Amino acid sequence: MARAIRPTALIVDDDAQQRELIAILFEEIGLDVIPAASSEEAVNALRISAGQIVLIVTAMNLPSFMDGARLATYAQQWPWIQVVVTSRNQDGAEELPHPAVAMPQPWLPLNMLIQAEKAMSAANHDLAGRLPGARSRRLEAPNRSAAPKPRLFCRL
Repeated sequence: MARAIRPTALIVDDDAQQRELIAILFEEIGLDVIPAASSEEAVNALRISAGQIVLIVTAMNLPSFMDGARLATYAQQWPWIQVVVTSRNQDGAEELPHPAVAMPQPWLPLNMLIQAEKAMSAANHDLAGRLPGARSRRLEAPNRSAAPKPRLFCRL
């Protein structure tokens, strides 16, 4: 039996305490979490798991080749991924691509949870359609001429 794919958040921050705090919040609402300490780690995670990722939370200032704004721009190739960029100052907010969200630090946990819920709603938990070879059942036209198939219900 196939394992259900859960929506995932990628948390990119060089501050381990920030990553851990955001991870705890997101895990409480049902998101899997991939932590990354640099943009290099984030790019590798995106290359491997972009189909599952619905949200990226990144610090604006990262000690690597990409800052948060450049990472948000890079993530635009996956249109279902929402991006939140945290920053102590709002100087780089105008550099963010649309629809990335700038969030001032210190951020409120409720604001972070709101962004996570928006990302999960936008993804609509339909992550299976992003896997290679998977077809979305919503796109198939129903065959009304055939007799209805019995439905089997099982408890997971």
